[in-house]
Amino acid sequence: MDIQIWVLAFIMIFMLHNLEEIITVERWMKKTYPQIRSKIPSFAQSEIEKNKDITSAQFAVVVLALSVLASAFLLVAVLTEQYYLFLGIALVFAVNIFSHPLQSLFLRCYTPGVVTSIVLVIPFYSLFFYQFYNTDLFSMSNIIGAIIVIIIFIPVFLISHKLGKMWK
Repeated sequence: MDIQIWVLAFIMIFMLHNLEEIITVERWMKKTYPQIRSKIPSFAQSEIEKNKDITSAQFAVVVLALSVLASAFLLVAVLTEQYYLFLGIALVFAVNIFSHPLQSLFLRCYTPGVVTSIVLVIPFYSLFFYQFYNTDLFSMSNIIGAIIVIIIFIPVFLISHKLGKMWK
């Protein structure tokens, strides 16, 4: 399958995944989180407590900031055929995706994003990584480039959360 189709599929699937999270996060934090708080390990609970009053609009600001950078990287990847940028973005989001089902299993409840993770994103990643591995795109230079993209995304992720908190 052509790499541009993989990029397009990635964008569509993550748009749907992010919409699920935006729509459900505020209600989940108000209704479900107080009921399951005691099940969450203390190291994670302190981070969640910082965001327990997050609104859908604030979360949407976080998603917007991450989406702008990801979209820029994906556009450059397609235009320049520097597909390590796509691999890096895919790996950044893979960490997030595989956490949703694990959180739901651990907490024994719905968590925002779990439905699209299971139905759309995990099947996409299974096919994507299989395809990527079996092409000339799987190279040491692409892997190193992808790691650099991941490193760049870490501060953007942290800044996006600060921007989201400022949105009232």
